[in-house]
Amino acid sequence: STISFNKGSAIEYVLKYLNTSKEDAYAFGDGFNDICMFDKVGNAVAMGNAGVETKEAADYVTTDVNDDGIWNAFKHIGVI
Repeated sequence: STISFNKGSAIEYVLKYLNTSKEDAYAFGDGFNDICMFDKVGNAVAMGNAGVETKEAADYVTTDVNDDGIWNAFKHIGVI
């Protein structure tokens, strides 16, 4: 049998390893391959430069990665 890994399975592994809940986890992405990761966290953030499918899968869409997207998302979330 073939074992398959992706960003979603990696998130599941890390959350289990850190004994952290899905609700307390955040994921940031801009690619189609990030959607499987969004399903595994309670807070999915798509970058403004992401494709339509990725934005639709996210809980929040921030500005473009080149327009302080991470910073703006952190401000929205309340981290800074």
